[in-house]
Amino acid sequence: MRIFYKDKIEEVIEIVSSRTHKIKSVLRSKLGDEIEIFDGNGTSYISEIMSISNNSVKLKVDKNNPEIVINSSPQITLAFSVLKPSRYEIAIEKTTEIGISNIVPLITQHTNDTYVKMFSQKRIERLENISISAAEQCGTNFVPSIQSPKKLSEFLNFYNQEDTLKILFYEKSKSNKLTSKKLKEYKQIILVIGPEGGFSEQELDTFKKYNYEIESLGNNILRGETAAICAVHNINMLISSIH
Repeated sequence: MRIFYKDKIEEVIEIVSSRTHKIKSVLRSKLGDEIEIFDGNGTSYISEIMSISNNSVKLKVDKNNPEIVINSSPQITLAFSVLKPSRYEIAIEKTTEIGISNIVPLITQHTNDTYVKMFSQKRIERLENISISAAEQCGTNFVPSIQSPKKLSEFLNFYNQEDTLKILFYEKSKSNKLTSKKLKEYKQIILVIGPEGGFSEQELDTFKKYNYEIESLGNNILRGETAAICAVHNINMLISSIH
């Protein structure tokens, strides 16, 4: 069993969140059972259950033998347009499983305003919990950060560093020039996925001005969440071939 722990991991920690119910009732853990604790930034520890009460579980952590995974690959930021909540949740879950560092909900000209209004702090917290659960389940020690929604202009200005490879996946593009050798040259990779209605011509021109490479995900027109999952998978596969 694996549990994400967001605070500093000490020799003794206490689980008081909804994970308490998972440990006690779902997994029926008992005193002396081992639980893997991870911090979301690449480090995990083996711990042992010291006590179980109605509201908390105390764990003794073996600090002497951490498993440390160093993410030396380019960091991947996925920026994709706000979608229907249930579909956005699928994308968050699956891209966490595949491997992602940062997720930015994007507001574009064709983004559905109704879905933007639904993107409250409570919604972000729900997405964070979905991401955490996905990380616990799939075995990764990394949990991506999820930003509050950003308008396209704000996003483009913020993610504009020289050591960043910027890629826009566009349904009308026929280009497929990405290689592992090219990705190796950058510290960060930005992947952009548009809304259901696509990007406007004005937005496409803006991306070009910011030196985005416009690439294809294949011949078929994909739904937003499918495109996001495919984009992250494709880039991770190229990165994995670097080493």
